[in-house]
Order: sequence, then structure tokens, then C-alpha cells
Amino acid sequence: MTEMQNRIAAIDLDIQRVRQEIETIEGAEAETLANLRAARRKTYVDYFDTLRREAAALAELYHPLEEHLGEAHEEARQVNFDIRWNVDLDAWVERGMAMLDGRKTLPYQTPDAMKEAATEHLLPGWQGGPPETIGEGIDRFLARFGEDPAVALPGLLRSNFSPVDFFDWLYSVEHIRLSYGLTYDGTSLENLSPGTKGIVLLILYLAMDSGDTRPLLIDQPDENLDNESIYDLLATYFRRSKRRRQILLITHNPNLVLNTDAEQIIVATCAKGEGGFPSIAYEAGAIENAKSPDGIRQQACRVLEGGEEAFHQRERRYALSRG
Repeated sequence: MTEMQNRIAAIDLDIQRVRQEIETIEGAEAETLANLRAARRKTYVDYFDTLRREAAALAELYHPLEEHLGEAHEEARQVNFDIRWNVDLDAWVERGMAMLDGRKTLPYQTPDAMKEAATEHLLPGWQGGPPETIGEGIDRFLARFGEDPAVALPGLLRSNFSPVDFFDWLYSVEHIRLSYGLTYDGTSLENLSPGTKGIVLLILYLAMDSGDTRPLLIDQPDENLDNESIYDLLATYFRRSKRRRQILLITHNPNLVLNTDAEQIIVATCAKGEGGFPSIAYEAGAIENAKSPDGIRQQACRVLEGGEEAFHQRERRYALSRG
């Protein structure tokens, strides 16, 4: 009997020792996990702080450009430098919902419910808000999963996903992108038509290069542009710029020749020469040179308007009055 009691006492001591060892191991692991989670959360917040500093650096870099454009002509003031925080929230929600088992009672039962929570708690930080809103938003978003989400998650996830997969998704940043670039009248440069894009870049160059007095050679700036834009925008800038520098334009557009008040027009003529090689001849003069039939005015009308008869035909068809 005494021997039995001694054996039971020894077993109890062993059980107590093992429990103490388990508690020691689990306690150390729990503390390590808590520290790792805190470090991951801090790294996540720091990432957005870095993005904010990058955006601030870009804004500072382009500030002289914005100041210069603010002092320029009205059309140039429509050109702005824009920094955008692009968030693909739908893709992020879709990836998250794909991990949760819809047969269970979930914290966010539908994609719309998760998107609504993410919009409220996470989107402000994702779109450039103060860094502290990121960490606070994550905490509020996870609060629906219980006091310790890592404990609740195994019962909520599909069999082929783990809590590690869930947290990798939660702290992912692939759906967030900082982009920047020029906009014209609120539209980003890459979304403008080729013609309008050409106008914006030329306006930007002429507005920024206001101190340059060297001659400027431009080949067909009217390409892909409508005549109204050429008359309203390009002609205006060329008239202003030519006061301080010589501008040489290669064009077939009458608006750029006549409405920029060109001092000299050079008409190039190409003919087939001996041996089949082209022979190019040039004749220059002012538009006031109307010596019939080969004055500069007549030649310009032929090249730019299709000839005097074509010009008068259009004039008759428009039947515009000056009333």
C-alpha cells in the first residue's frame, strides 16, 4: 500500500513537472508570437509612412514647376502635377473572401460587408492618411474575429488555407500603388488623345522655357490636332514666344502659318530631276508678297488651302457674316 502511494506521488510530481515545462514553453512561444505580430504591424505602418514621404518628396520636387505654371497663360495653368493613391479594393476583398469558408458564421459574411468595413477602417490609411490610422484600422478590422484572431481563424478558413495565409493577405500591399504624373484639365496625360497630349507637352515646354532665346525648330506640331485647338492654343503660344526667340515651324496647316503672324514663309517644291532623283527648290518671302501668279501669297494659298479657287469655294459654302 505504501509502495503504491509512493508511486502515485512520484507520478503526480512528474505530471506537475511536465505541466510546468509546457507552461514555460507555451509562455515563451506566446511572447515570441506577440512580439512578431507587433513587429509585423509596425513594419506595415512604416511602409505607408515611407509612401507618404515619397509623395511629399515628389510634391516638393515638382513645386517649382507648379509655381511657374501658375504664373503662365491660362492654358498652361490647366497643366498640373498630380499624385494619386490607387487602391484596388475589390481585388483585395476577393482574395480575402476566397480564404473564408462560407458555410461558417463569418465576421464578414459577404464581399460587400468586408468591403464596407475595409472602406471605413482601412481605406483612409491606404489613400495617404496619417500613418497611425493604418494600425488602428487593422485593429478595428480584426476586432470582428475575436480577441485573438489567430485562435478563431482555423475554424473559419477553408481547409487549404492557414492563419499564416490570412495574415499574409491582410498585410499585403500589392493592391496599393502610388502613381504620379501630369494632368490637363483634370485628365491624366496617359488618358489624353495623341493630339491633346502633344499640345500639353508643347505648352509645357514653351511655358517652362520662357528664359530661352535660342532659335526653336518644331516639325509638324499640328499632327493629330484639330484646327480649333491649333488656333486657340498653339497659335497663341507661338505668337507669344516669337517675341523673344526665332521659331521655325514645318507645317501644312494654314492656322499655324497665318494666325501666328509669320514674318517669313518658305515654300518647298519637290520635282523629279535628272536620273529620277528629286530636285527640291525653296522660295521665301512675306505673305504680303502677292506678285501674280507666283508670289508667296499665291504659293502659300496653293499649298495650305488647295489653291485660290478651293479657298473661295469653302468661303462661299460657310457663308459666314461679320455681323
